[in-house]
Amino acid sequence: MSAPVAKRVFLLDTNVLFGFSWWLPINLNSIFWDKLGAALKNGDWVLLDVVAGEVIYDPELRNWCDQQQQSQLVTAIDGTHRNRGIAINNQYQIIDQVSQKSTVDTYLIAYAEANNLVVFSQERFRRDVSKPYKIPDVCKILKIDRISDPLEFLTAIGYQN
Repeated sequence: MSAPVAKRVFLLDTNVLFGFSWWLPINLNSIFWDKLGAALKNGDWVLLDVVAGEVIYDPELRNWCDQQQQSQLVTAIDGTHRNRGIAINNQYQIIDQVSQKSTVDTYLIAYAEANNLVVFSQERFRRDVSKPYKIPDVCKILKIDRISDPLEFLTAIGYQN
């Protein structure tokens, strides 16, 4: 008898939430967003506090994230994840030293590594080695499972229209 296949749990990058919000606006696609919230409640994916905190300029998505927070469905990173994120950045510079962009990416990777989660990010591999690393680069190096295909995520969480 074969061993049961472990459930894949996903950790979403902020760009995925923005992408869903762009293509499936909350006010026009409440069914999708309700199902996404249900999948979060079921433990199919994790919404980190630092990811939700990056949602500033999209009022509807900010409101949706706030609702998840009020429902206690947003997961807070802790000092261990912050320290590991710093160590990851020290080894593979992710944070842009000028703009300080991508700070959250280090914590996302650290949390995924610690909890054996699949990172879902729309970022592409870096093309210029003089530029900071990207999520796909570091996930590959650290052997953290990563996807970029929304269909793969939606299928995995059982989304059907």
